[in-house]
Amino acid sequence: MRCSENRGGRRRKPRDLGLLPPCTASRVLYAEVPRSQIALYRFLLEGYDNLAVMSVVDRYRAVIKLRFTPDAEHTLRGMLLAQGAKLVEPPILSD
Repeated sequence: MRCSENRGGRRRKPRDLGLLPPCTASRVLYAEVPRSQIALYRFLLEGYDNLAVMSVVDRYRAVIKLRFTPDAEHTLRGMLLAQGAKLVEPPILSD
């Protein structure tokens, strides 16, 4: 008998762990931060267990784009405001 075979022909009943399905949508937030602290914000986001994915949109104005799950929005906004970031409207793309 191999380890992968069931003994006695009984199948195990699947356990209900009470977990919610994963979120399949993300949200985007733009913030203007002090230019010298862009690396610090990336470090803080990683330290908050990858709270958001950050990319720099405008390196001269120091505007960052943050992509995050809806569950993390409250924590992310609190962290940004505590660090002195200014939330900005998304840039308008022209055709």
